[in-house]
Amino acid sequence: MDETKSKLEQYVRQFLYEFKALVLEKGLFVTERVKNKESLIELGLTAKQREEIILALSTIDYNAGPIKDEYKTGQYWVFGKHVEGVEIYIKLKIAEQDGDEHAICFSFHKSEQPLSYPFKQ
Repeated sequence: MDETKSKLEQYVRQFLYEFKALVLEKGLFVTERVKNKESLIELGLTAKQREEIILALSTIDYNAGPIKDEYKTGQYWVFGKHVEGVEIYIKLKIAEQDGDEHAICFSFHKSEQPLSYPFKQ
């Protein structure tokens, strides 16, 4: 693996570590979009199962990021996970609000196009 890819993988690993620590400490904040709700229903998943899937993410599930958030300060990351044979698009961000950090899930829905996974062998 080249040095750039290795550094990116470390960066992804660090993001996941910090994100998961925030989820365990303060909970997971989810943007309740119709697309997210419909996918949970269609897959028969509960909010708790969604959280468990997110907490199980690793560098091999990484798709893209960090990507500059066009609407608010900071950046977000994209991951994918196969659940019940369906690829799920997962967009996560650590956001700061009033000097406090929160773990936010913007997207958790069926992927609209196939994702690539740079760290999957």
